[in-house]
Amino acid sequence: MHMKKWEGRYVMPANFTEEQRQDIQERLISAGYELIRETGLKKMKVAVIAERVGIATGTFYHFFDSKEACVKALIDAQSEKLQEQLLAALDSAGKIAPKQMIWLLRDSFRAENNILMELTLDDWVWLKSHMAETGMFQKAHDEQEAVRYLSYVEGIRPDLDIRVMINFFKTIYSMAQNRDTFIKEVFETNIDMIFDCIYSYAVPK
Repeated sequence: MHMKKWEGRYVMPANFTEEQRQDIQERLISAGYELIRETGLKKMKVAVIAERVGIATGTFYHFFDSKEACVKALIDAQSEKLQEQLLAALDSAGKIAPKQMIWLLRDSFRAENNILMELTLDDWVWLKSHMAETGMFQKAHDEQEAVRYLSYVEGIRPDLDIRVMINFFKTIYSMAQNRDTFIKEVFETNIDMIFDCIYSYAVPK
């Protein structure tokens, strides 16, 4: 059954085809990115996301159980993109050089590639309070993700403390949350310098 348009909106059929579901879900995620940048995460409304995509608010819930589920999908989509870039950069032994890994991670912390870099402090408070059950911001999750990415890197120091690495990344997010207090013109330069520090710490001299 094909979806039909009525006054610019999609009319929900009894069943979506897989192609229709994928198309709408991708556009919901895209609309979510746009709205977070425009209004902030805390103020983003499900009804507005649905309106941007041209579906009824009720139809939104055929794709995501809640606003929180949609936000998690946004973050997961970013993580999947980074993972794809990483896998594409691996050599025949399944490893990547430290400098190349730093470049990948640096790009992943640019605002256009990372919606978390767009969040205000209020947005972060909302995110942590509403996403706690996912385990996304728990210490164990952070360490697991850091270990997973570092496992691909060849030539890092054997005594590397994963907690130091995690704190470097948390520092960047803390800066982004308080971006308005920094000098705008050199903000990205400061982040570049943090990645220089990460490289200097991770690679044996």
